[in-house]
Amino acid sequence: MTVPFERAAVLGLGQIGGSLLHALRAGGVDTIGYDTDADTAAAASTAGFTVAPDDAAALRDADLVVLAMPLPQVIDALRSAAPHIATGAVLTDVGTLKSPVRDAVRKHAPQTMFVGGHPLAGVEETGWAAATPDLFRDAPWALTLEDDTDLDAWLRVAALVCDLGARPVPTTAADQDAAVARVIGLPHVLAEALALTGLHGGPLGLSLAAGSYRSGSRVARTRPELVSTWCDGNPALVDALDDAIARLAQARDALAAAGSVLPLARAGHRARIEWEQRRVEPVQIDGDADQLRALGRQGGWVTAVVPAPDAERGVRLLGRRPAASAG
Repeated sequence: MTVPFERAAVLGLGQIGGSLLHALRAGGVDTIGYDTDADTAAAASTAGFTVAPDDAAALRDADLVVLAMPLPQVIDALRSAAPHIATGAVLTDVGTLKSPVRDAVRKHAPQTMFVGGHPLAGVEETGWAAATPDLFRDAPWALTLEDDTDLDAWLRVAALVCDLGARPVPTTAADQDAAVARVIGLPHVLAEALALTGLHGGPLGLSLAAGSYRSGSRVARTRPELVSTWCDGNPALVDALDDAIARLAQARDALAAAGSVLPLARAGHRARIEWEQRRVEPVQIDGDADQLRALGRQGGWVTAVVPAPDAERGVRLLGRRPAASAG
């Protein structure tokens, strides 16, 4: 396919937005950035990128608009940007939680063609200095496909994400938020608790801390205000915490009764190994929303959006999904 978009405006130039600015330009998309922080905007401009003085200038003639600011700033950004988004332009974002952004777009920019996005590619470093064009390589990238999502807009964003080397995962906002509660929100909460528990054990424990402590608490280095935006307002995280607490309580009770954590260790070991060794198989589907959402729920993703003259929408999607177990 040809490049899905001709001109992209990236609003917010932190690690994710800045990396997207790099990657889009490298992929041949005319790209302009904007950031409310003057130092960030200056750094991007000094690096050779076109940076607009305000969002209105950035959005002029853009057929793709990316909201790349932290969630608490999205509503104000939408209010400011909505009047300047061109008719027919596609709006997407890069936030961890999708339901709040979906609701904000429906309220403040209902005229836009919105495709919620979440590239799972960030690291604990933040800001423009942490931006890199290779950040999204082989990374999952959730793309929300609701009943009111324009399918053609979704396909265009999916094609672009494939061009960036990432793996578009079709999903709904609700399903995405429930999933990331367990694989993003919960790990961050556990990392903070581990960091504190180790600290409260005294200096001897910290002097003996090695790989297990460092790996388990690594993401506690993330800026706290970012962690809160990934966790707060997501009811699914409560269920995930209840699940984890129940498993920890079971291990605690076993130890208190002179028992063993072996059952938990075995189950956790098996779960991790099965995840690492899972096999995938190719899949081919037409551009059908129900089929795409089913692919995401199966743990699959899209690898390419290709022309298919015999398909109703003129495209066919190639992808991968976990292979059925032979056992």
